[in-house]
Amino acid sequence: MPTPFPKVPVEERARRYVAAMPPAIAGQNGHDALFNVVRALIHGFGFTPDEARPFVENYNATSCQPPWSEGELNHKLRSVDGLSSRWPRGYLRNDGEWQPSKAQRRDLGIPTEAEVRKKIEFELVKLQRIAAPWRDRVDLLWLANRSAADPATLAPADFLRLLYAPGEKILCFTNEYSQGEALWPDKTPPDEGKCGVWFLPQPVSGEYQPNPEGKAGRDGEPPPPSRRIGRCVTAFRYLVIESDEAPTRDWLGFIVQAPLRIEALYTSGARSVHALVRLDARTYEEWHEKKRALMPFLVACMMVGGDKNTFSTAVRLSRLPGCLRHGKMVERRDAAGNLVTLKGYPAKIWQRYETPGEQKLLYVRPGATTRPICELPPERDAEAHWLARAHLALDGHEDYAPDLRRALAFYQSRSEALASLRRDLEAGR
Repeated sequence: MPTPFPKVPVEERARRYVAAMPPAIAGQNGHDALFNVVRALIHGFGFTPDEARPFVENYNATSCQPPWSEGELNHKLRSVDGLSSRWPRGYLRNDGEWQPSKAQRRDLGIPTEAEVRKKIEFELVKLQRIAAPWRDRVDLLWLANRSAADPATLAPADFLRLLYAPGEKILCFTNEYSQGEALWPDKTPPDEGKCGVWFLPQPVSGEYQPNPEGKAGRDGEPPPPSRRIGRCVTAFRYLVIESDEAPTRDWLGFIVQAPLRIEALYTSGARSVHALVRLDARTYEEWHEKKRALMPFLVACMMVGGDKNTFSTAVRLSRLPGCLRHGKMVERRDAAGNLVTLKGYPAKIWQRYETPGEQKLLYVRPGATTRPICELPPERDAEAHWLARAHLALDGHEDYAPDLRRALAFYQSRSEALASLRRDLEAGR
């Protein structure tokens, strides 16, 4: 089970505290956000204005949009220093991590992360403006050419083998509410499911552990043990970012500019694209610390369509690339169009897709750095490579091998030349 952080110096606790506070964005109560940071440092941690200045300057550089001038920061520091406080100065200097009460949160203007997420609205125009330089350039082939391996050649197990070390175990699901239908590499992951296939990006021990926070059984029985909870995780390695709202091309145009350690991009088998971001945390608490350091970017991400819930927890499922999704669960309605409920919740029914959706791997790069994908040079010309292979097969110099068959099907939506050669090969011409 993850252990809590040891006691740390007050300066480090102040840094962590400020990193967890919401950013100061112009037009979104940015003045109040900066004021609350300065007040926490001077009143809460008992710093003098000069002692608080480095923390404020760092917050200004990383979390303020746009940054405040030096004169404005000086004014904030002086004005807050002259104000009285409901609590004695230094109340945040206690041992351990201070947890404010609801009353203190209201008084200090400290929203919870859930409150921050709730207030942020998707702004399509802003997304389109940011994505504009890349939205018409980034597609399946563009990403494949910058991937460490050609995505068309990777089965689900190959994808997992690239990202995880020998001995690490990954849970795979065809039922997202189950305990997992396969524990890779002990068992081959499924490659299709009624609603697709999921995996838990954090490696696990594979052993069932007590789950006191789980749902109690019938007749007051304790919750059953689980192998997919935090205490089962052996490394809190990834954070997942996805969008169900943003148009796919705009979302890709945005995400390739992100200064994040993106190790994979893949689709859900429908419209959303998942980004697997490496954090490399040892514990659940450290994962949250690293996530909070990214909050200025994550807030911007939510404003342009990022799902507000995907990075709320470290133990969350994501789509396993390379698998087929045959349908989805939709809300059930009666003949009059009214929503049907079951025990107070919307009832759902499975809806089959006309054509199975592919949870398609777009890009993979183990050991990624924070260099944005848009700055990476091409490593291959996937279209030219598979065109040459297809021509050899047509001329009888090469078999129409499974990897060639798979690649032509994989890229046909973005290459008319590959689509045409695939039709010729399938027709036996």
